[in-house]
Amino acid sequence: MEYKVSKTNEINPGITSPEWDKAEWGYVDKERWTDGLVPAPKTCFKLLRGPEGISVLMHTDEKNLRSEVKEQNGEICLDSCMEFFLKASPWDERYLNFEINPDGILHLGLGANRFDRTPITEDRATFDIVSVANDGDWTLKYYIPDSFIKKCYPNLEKLSRGNTSSVMKANFYKCGELTDHPHLAMWSEAEVEIGDFHVPDFFGKLVF
Repeated sequence: MEYKVSKTNEINPGITSPEWDKAEWGYVDKERWTDGLVPAPKTCFKLLRGPEGISVLMHTDEKNLRSEVKEQNGEICLDSCMEFFLKASPWDERYLNFEINPDGILHLGLGANRFDRTPITEDRATFDIVSVANDGDWTLKYYIPDSFIKKCYPNLEKLSRGNTSSVMKANFYKCGELTDHPHLAMWSEAEVEIGDFHVPDFFGKLVF
């Protein structure tokens, strides 16, 4: 899978900014694992590359939203959850996993696989998380500053719109393990038999 990231001159476009019209939708519609699951709600995403960071917009038509986890870095995947996994450096095996529920509570870690992960306690204000959640209509927007990415990937000596990796690896997911409609869906299909989002070998490409 490949997604072309559009550019904006705004540092951090708001959730209703017309800047989002510049970006194409990508679709989280691959459902490889079906045992005990129901069809995932329609979910899509957009990305914008700004002068100082990357903006993420996600939307789902999910009904009966679950948002019970209140602690940062808690088990957000148990709730209605939209996720973005980002491997920002081609020289580093580690990737970031942003997992967010309808209350805007974030689980964030960095590591090379499911088991080798370091929780990140960065001030959540860094990401300007905005969640507008109504039954059947949930939109999520957040911002990933270049300064944060450089902190996680020090081998990216200079990261900006004019001087960055032309390709990053990533995946987008939709899940809700303890909702009344458990589901698992992804943008770039992970060709493994057991449901697992932590398979960076199957991440798609973000082209800047």
